[in-house]
Amino acid sequence: MLGLTQWETITTDKMEKGATVPPHTNVLIHIPVNTGDIKRTVLFGRSGENIRYWGYCFPEDYETMRLMEGRGFPGRIFLSEKEREVRAAEELAKRKGIFTLYRQEELTQERLNETEFNRGRVRHQVEIIKDGSTCYVMSEGPLPVGIDADGDGVNSYIEKDKGTDPAIADTDGDGLSDGIELFFLKTSPTRRDSDGDGIVDGLEDKNRNGKVDMTETNPNHIDSDHDGLCDGLCRVGSNGTQIRGEDINLNGIVDPGETSPVNPDSDGDGIFDEQEYFNCIMETGGSCDYSAFEV
Repeated sequence: MLGLTQWETITTDKMEKGATVPPHTNVLIHIPVNTGDIKRTVLFGRSGENIRYWGYCFPEDYETMRLMEGRGFPGRIFLSEKEREVRAAEELAKRKGIFTLYRQEELTQERLNETEFNRGRVRHQVEIIKDGSTCYVMSEGPLPVGIDADGDGVNSYIEKDKGTDPAIADTDGDGLSDGIELFFLKTSPTRRDSDGDGIVDGLEDKNRNGKVDMTETNPNHIDSDHDGLCDGLCRVGSNGTQIRGEDINLNGIVDPGETSPVNPDSDGDGIFDEQEYFNCIMETGGSCDYSAFEV
């Protein structure tokens, strides 16, 4: 019938392989049992920042709840970050709209920022979804949905799309989970050394927190301190026959005889490390390792 919203069911088999929630469709998803509880953000492929979606998961006692009057939706509700943002803006506009020149005293910050529950308002209630659950979802755009068998924060749809192993949390064995690489560092989860500087990504993000901290090198940039020298060891020159860099043994530590990949002037003498290297070459007239100049 024209204008009737379609229904679609995503079975447990499809969830294990990864599937797509189509937009503007009533969708039921069946999460397999014994796969572990899953975060809402992971279940829907971390799409909630940009896509409006909402839904609810049915409780085990759904039949009892269904017969009860005045309970509203038959389950606990979830709203995407974008959905909450839009609803909050609409609620704020509605509150401002009810005030008139004759009621200005009611337009207070406390009223505008009210967080108390108002009957009839849809609120975000659930962030962790249990395995074996059946959930309803309606989305404004397509959502990549699936389980997270290896617990790396990447669902089965995205694992398939990115070529990572859904059964191994760290596909490339660099010390960083696939989820940290894909969603936080934006490094390659299938290459141990994303930027090609010779240092594996897990040594660059030493604390594995998915951020480039002040004392860490950038796994997406071969020269973190912009001093002209590669963080690790890189082939340089017109034909790539020369090898230069700062972390000579590629262990992620500044050892004696090495310059710092996070400080462009390791010895603080006002001369960049690369220039010191070339000065050393000029002075010795031949090859020059870093122990030949003060660091």
